Amino acid sequence: MNLRRHMLVSLPVALVIGLSAQVAGQENKIPDQARAILENASQFELLSIGHDPSQKNPTEEFHRWPVIGKATIKDPDTRKRLVAALEKGVEENKGDIMKCFNPRHGIRVTHGGMTADFVICFECFQVMVYVAGGKGQRFLITDSPAPVFNQALQHAKVPLAREPEKKK
Repeated sequence: MNLRRHMLVSLPVALVIGLSAQVAGQENKIPDQARAILENASQFELLSIGHDPSQKNPTEEFHRWPVIGKATIKDPDTRKRLVAALEKGVEENKGDIMKCFNPRHGIRVTHGGMTADFVICFECFQVMVYVAGGKGQRFLITDSPAPVFNQALQHAKVPLAREPEKKK
């Protein structure tokens, strides 16, 4: 019984160590194909995702996360600010990662018939990106882009996901 309990406790720790080693073993960057779609998008959607206690049965999901609201970003300057903030957040991350994944933001961009979906967790410093419905790829980010994303959502009158509870 003790061996089983030890294995149950050790498995999550091993998974986190493995995930950290996997991310640390590769260059932290937005995958090339996803970056090309992002930077040349003909369609650009910004999403507020995650947990909203007032939303009991979400009508839409974004990679299994409930969509609270979304906005089509047509203004070229707003798009540039969002992309620049995302890229800066990726550059700033020097290997920091949390073991959680509670995304509150998403981006869906389309270019040349290809779609890239970014599921973003600024709290945990992780982004999962899916190109053309393929397997997800992970890269790291800081939380510095969050205010730019929140401002764009608020400007579009999209409700934000609730903030994480601060640990005391």
